Amino acid sequence: MKLRGEVETLNSQISDEKDAYKSQMRSLTAQKSELEGIISRKELKLKEIQKELSDVQVKITKASKNSLGLKPIVFDAIDKLETMIKTSIPFKTADRIAAVEKIKTQLQSSLITPQKALSYVYNSYADEIRMTKENAIFQQSIQLDGEDKLVEVARVGTAMMFFRTPDDKVGYVTRSNNGWVYKEELNKEKQTEIVNIFDAFKKQIRTGYFTLPNALILSEEK
Repeated sequence: MKLRGEVETLNSQISDEKDAYKSQMRSLTAQKSELEGIISRKELKLKEIQKELSDVQVKITKASKNSLGLKPIVFDAIDKLETMIKTSIPFKTADRIAAVEKIKTQLQSSLITPQKALSYVYNSYADEIRMTKENAIFQQSIQLDGEDKLVEVARVGTAMMFFRTPDDKVGYVTRSNNGWVYKEELNKEKQTEIVNIFDAFKKQIRTGYFTLPNALILSEEK
């Protein structure tokens, strides 16, 4: 009877573990599907940027002999670039917008020619594309718990961005109904994952397998 009881206990444990495993697999399958969808949307966004750049190039070819005809094309490209920056990952957004606004102001004041402005705008578009492929650590000011803090940020392309404060709090940026929000990560295991990505980037490790919290920028987009 004692052995029978032990066998029944073991069978019950095995059954519970099977159920837990099945539940975990369902959760991982759902996450995999979500991530595949997010990756597809990111690739589509990159193609849209490249198409906009291509469209601008076509317009440039047609208007390159006429500065007067080129000017509105440049302003249109600047407006689209500003919109793109404002809706993309909140990485040094103020600096990126300021750089574009400077081009617009100089062009409006005739301090630079439309051709020169176009060259600057083209480079700005190229920088936005480069950002999608760049993994690195930077410093920037963020708002956390109602306070402005200068932190380290680890940016994974334009898909994810993590932060680490001087007092070793870590977290990530996500999208909310009111815009971008910086969330502190309280889960110990996920904290370790974020610290590991900072350490890897500082060691110049840019490729490989990393386990990270799901902090994909587009995960909350509709």
